[in-house]
Amino acid sequence: MAGSKQKNIVNALLTVLNVEKLSHSFIRINFSCDEQLTVNPLWICPHLKLLFAEPSTGKIIFPQLDENNKIVINDKIRQLVRSYSIRHYDETTQQLTIDFAIHQEGLASVWAQQAKINDQIGIVGTAAKLMFNQQSLVLIGDITAVPAICYTLEHLPNNVTAQAFVEVNHSTDIMALPANPNANVSWLIRDVNQPNQFIEAIKKANIVNSDNLLIWGGMERDLAQQIRHTLKDKYPNLPADAFHIISYWRQGFAEGEFKHRE
Repeated sequence: MAGSKQKNIVNALLTVLNVEKLSHSFIRINFSCDEQLTVNPLWICPHLKLLFAEPSTGKIIFPQLDENNKIVINDKIRQLVRSYSIRHYDETTQQLTIDFAIHQEGLASVWAQQAKINDQIGIVGTAAKLMFNQQSLVLIGDITAVPAICYTLEHLPNNVTAQAFVEVNHSTDIMALPANPNANVSWLIRDVNQPNQFIEAIKKANIVNSDNLLIWGGMERDLAQQIRHTLKDKYPNLPADAFHIISYWRQGFAEGEFKHRE
């Protein structure tokens, strides 16, 4: 139903073309890329691996590829790699857009807030685990999944319907999307006084229950666990491969210090 995992390995340099404070929680950065990237418009929630410079030297050290085009990566490089959603890619100009969710800490977030024109980072590869295939698609995410969900809705084929449920930090984080009769998006504003509002919204949601239902989610680890249990209770007859709930991040942990899938 979901299609096979697609992955493309490339060592390339990204150069900052423009930096824009997009909303309360996002900085949008447009890059030029010195290599052609593979980004299939049929990928659902595609992502890439960014490689940041080694702090003590300021140099970007790319991992090596073995004879099978597999990445050989050591622990030092792994600490400088972060996964980010693709917001837009133009294969003609080789320009790439990434929306960075802003946090007070974190390698990528701090870099994005300090980024200026001509700064560079590396890209190791592009990937997606799922492809459009005439599904009834459900997309669920917190602030970190907004770019992936927006990208996917903007590339929604005519034969795919989608429902999306997104919790953001501020009203300015609600993104304008093209009108599409096949897509329905519910935006929620995070409220510290209602910590369970997102879970309750999913429980009450009238989600289409079809034989070809595909549920994708990206969010904080603890929330991902709650959402996963909620949906499996709500739809006990759905097969295991209908659920793709990913822990995008974990409170208090850097990427690489927790499992994205439990």
